Amino acid sequence: MNNFYLIGLTGNLGSGKSTVRRMLEGLGARGIDADALAHVAMRRGMPAWFAILDAFGAEILQPTGRIDRRRLGARVFGDSAALGKLESILHPAVGALTKELLRETREPIAVVEAVKLVEAGMHLWCDALWVVTCVPKTQIARVMRSRQMSAEDASARLAAQGPLDGKLRLAQVVIDNSGDEDATRAQVEQAWHAIRPETARDKREWLWGTIPTPAVEAAPAVEAAPAPASAVELEVRRSRRSDLDALAVALAQAENRAQPLARAEALKRFGERGYRIAIGGGRIVALAAWEAENLVAVVREVWAESTTAAWDALPKLFALIEEEARGLLCEVAVLLIPATAPTWLAEQARTAGYEPAEMNALHPVWRQVVQERLQTGDCLWRKQLREGIITKPV
Repeated sequence: MNNFYLIGLTGNLGSGKSTVRRMLEGLGARGIDADALAHVAMRRGMPAWFAILDAFGAEILQPTGRIDRRRLGARVFGDSAALGKLESILHPAVGALTKELLRETREPIAVVEAVKLVEAGMHLWCDALWVVTCVPKTQIARVMRSRQMSAEDASARLAAQGPLDGKLRLAQVVIDNSGDEDATRAQVEQAWHAIRPETARDKREWLWGTIPTPAVEAAPAVEAAPAPASAVELEVRRSRRSDLDALAVALAQAENRAQPLARAEALKRFGERGYRIAIGGGRIVALAAWEAENLVAVVREVWAESTTAAWDALPKLFALIEEEARGLLCEVAVLLIPATAPTWLAEQARTAGYEPAEMNALHPVWRQVVQERLQTGDCLWRKQLREGIITKPV
């Protein structure tokens, strides 16, 4: 694949992000509208469709089985917990679709547009973050026109998105789209000509999971027993749809089932939970599920096929999850360990910096998230991810 310079483009509703993206496309960039990909992710039968249906119930469906986006929007607007649940489903799904499109990029510069680009951690993928701003009066007028809303509803929708201060502090380029199109175009072109594509980071490992190597003809292999995890190099990454069969086997092992999960059940679980997996010897040797909501990363379903695999793989799995959680501005990671879990899990948790915690010791915002996922007999382990905390829903 060809490497490319990636622009992350964000801004609040009505700021004119799409206008700036189209200008960049006119200058030669490959453009991707991540917000539009959310509609693709919610199509009937997609993993996110199953997860949203489980989270919000059949009442958000149209008679055709499609998700009624207006009805779903009404459910989550003003309800931070519900919004967080929806975003924990959609952000990974949209991220996966975005990567698929970026793998096909041949242009030297690409741009990804998304309202929640920073919240979803997408800015961590980018070579530069561009933020589009606009005066509130103009934003409200644009939202009223494009969404057919009253001024009151448009103002409420914009207020719910919060200030741009945090994103502006991260931005390399700020485009003020308060004026006419010519003024905006002049800013875009000036920033475009300052881009140096040769400074782009190598994105192969991020897009493909591992750096592709040239294929070579292999000698006939002699069938042998699977190598122990410690004898092979581990690949630790996010699970993919192509991992479904291996995931069905690993989850069955974790749950002491005699047979692998049925593909439909594996697909449903894949869509509901963010599995991170460690692969060694051509199989999944360890896994963990995690999700982020209201500044909390909840980690559960931690499994390894052996004590050796646990010691080799779990530190890497925990590190990957915590890196992604920090990218989503999570303040704390809470690990749920069943009472029946092997002793190595608690040992690994302690080694990774987690400490036993009581539910009533958690901040109320965190407590609500954890209680929804707590199973009978689960023990809580807690790790602070950020020194400065916000402790309010995002």
